[in-house]
Amino acid sequence: MDLYVGNLPINLDSEGLKKLVERYANVQEAKIIQSDGVSRGFGFVTLSDEEAQTVIHKLNGQTLEGKSLSIKKAYQKKPTFKHVFISKKWREKAAEKL
Repeated sequence: MDLYVGNLPINLDSEGLKKLVERYANVQEAKIIQSDGVSRGFGFVTLSDEEAQTVIHKLNGQTLEGKSLSIKKAYQKKPTFKHVFISKKWREKAAEKL
């Protein structure tokens, strides 16, 4: 299971996140999300389903370097589709070519 870990200190790296969570569970993977080489303040941790609940209960709301951690189950981001407007005139021209 993947967990979202938010409100992280900017100076925390992936190894630091892994060490933080390993106090409560065996971490398979930990990743801090970055933009232009700088932490965006959140990351993801992969671990077993059973251990995920333990980590959520133990770390959610805990303070790290003055910031209250937000830990919850990560969900796949749903794709967004933009509505494309096609004018009547363009549709008519396309129909003529068919």
